[in-house]
Amino acid sequence: MAFDAVRELRVSPTGQVTDGSFEFTSRWQLVAPLLRADVVAGPRDLNLYYEPTSALFDRRGARLTAVAAGTNADPDFRGARGRLAVLTQAADAKRDQEITDAAAAAGARGVLIVHDGDNVWTRWTPHGARTRVPLMRVGLTDGTDLLKRIERHRTMIAFTGTPRSPYLYDVVQVSSQGIPRHVTHTVSRRNSAVLRSVYADNGGLPWATEQRYSWRPYQEYAWQQFPRHVPTGFTRTEYVSAGDTQWQHVVLHRTVADIDSPLDIGLRDTPRTYRAGERSGETWQGAVVRPAIPQGGAVPATTREGDVMRLWIPEFTDSGTGHWSRLIKAPGLPGGPGTASSAPDTVRAELERDGTKVADLADAWRDVQVPSGAADYRLRLRTSRTSDDWRYATATDTAWSFRSGSTTGAKPLPLLQVDYGVPVDAHNSVGPRRAYRLDLTVRHQDGLPAPRGAGARVEVSYDDGAHFTAVPTRARGGGRFTATVVKPARVRGDAFVTLRVTARDAAGNEVRQTVTRAYLHRG
Repeated sequence: MAFDAVRELRVSPTGQVTDGSFEFTSRWQLVAPLLRADVVAGPRDLNLYYEPTSALFDRRGARLTAVAAGTNADPDFRGARGRLAVLTQAADAKRDQEITDAAAAAGARGVLIVHDGDNVWTRWTPHGARTRVPLMRVGLTDGTDLLKRIERHRTMIAFTGTPRSPYLYDVVQVSSQGIPRHVTHTVSRRNSAVLRSVYADNGGLPWATEQRYSWRPYQEYAWQQFPRHVPTGFTRTEYVSAGDTQWQHVVLHRTVADIDSPLDIGLRDTPRTYRAGERSGETWQGAVVRPAIPQGGAVPATTREGDVMRLWIPEFTDSGTGHWSRLIKAPGLPGGPGTASSAPDTVRAELERDGTKVADLADAWRDVQVPSGAADYRLRLRTSRTSDDWRYATATDTAWSFRSGSTTGAKPLPLLQVDYGVPVDAHNSVGPRRAYRLDLTVRHQDGLPAPRGAGARVEVSYDDGAHFTAVPTRARGGGRFTATVVKPARVRGDAFVTLRVTARDAAGNEVRQTVTRAYLHRG
């Protein structure tokens, strides 16, 4: 559904379709209410919404006595201390900020404006300047009745709600070969999967943007589907329809200004279906974020075909299998991040052949013509992401060394990849214990056998890479390694950890990857 004011749809039932195929389907989503208001000992669930830039009531809610306070053109807050000031809509209304500043100065706990109609739907957004007290609007019918009630006797309103819904339902209802008289879809383990989704905090405003696209088997495009803001440092249980509906999840680490445009930037997974009763978990933006070739066919293989290297290496992957993102070049464009001060990501790459540079590249997402014959190559890829909304993996430097010769077809290049398992929480932080275990997996991209004779060296820095210290690393077989990281006694309090990992195999392939401020070690 496009708008959270929609509670029902009307559709005409049909008989059973016997000639050809027919399907009626609808898409629904549900979270806990952001705001609910009930008159104590009176009407429940008033038709009201927060204004887009409103401050929110705290998680405990509020019970406020409502008082009439004039109009939003000429408010009178003299009797509103500790109470809810109810204003009526006027044509020459003052600005929201001016009204709420005056209300806060008078000690009012909130402001409710009686709208001039019953359609009062608005969309609250988490970014931008906030009003000093909650500011809401209520429909004309409910608002008029409320003012009459206030005239007769003391009226208290109980406010509840949360911006941090512990659950999300992403539901696709399907009726085959006809539209039933009563369209009913009951979510259960027989038709749904349950996901435990972690949206990791990477700094800045504690909000991100996510969108889960859906397609039925006969659809080429996902349409009338929109992004949603989600808190970060946050775990949510998500119920997703199983079966032959295909889904793709996209998550951006910042809010967006245009919530009505599809989210086309940010980390994404591979389109997939879910099994009924499936239970799984996923973490978005979890450390360690770095360039890598994701598993599972999320991007085309990086290959050499004849004397052309076809590079498909995303600048950003995270701890989730198959998650990847390209760089964000222009954050101010429509559909892009809502924080105007955010700087674009940067990337640069270079390719060497037998120690001689053969190409400066804008990225590693392109075709590169190389000389015929076998040679030793080194591909270096550097990225940076610096903004108030991104505290971790602020810079990366990855160099792959490998040997390659002319091919008769497309052959995957032996670029070693490193996957990280760091015991971080939803804020990308390791707890205050001095020692912890860091797991590594050294692998090839899909299409190549596992590397033989792999070895790994792990180094850490607590001064953004000025000085590195090697840490004990133990091979566990199958390309897996465990490093024991001990925080030096001289490092006190919270400290960013910069990682440098060097891995090589028996064939001479090597990768060296440095991630500046990969995660935080709490003091």
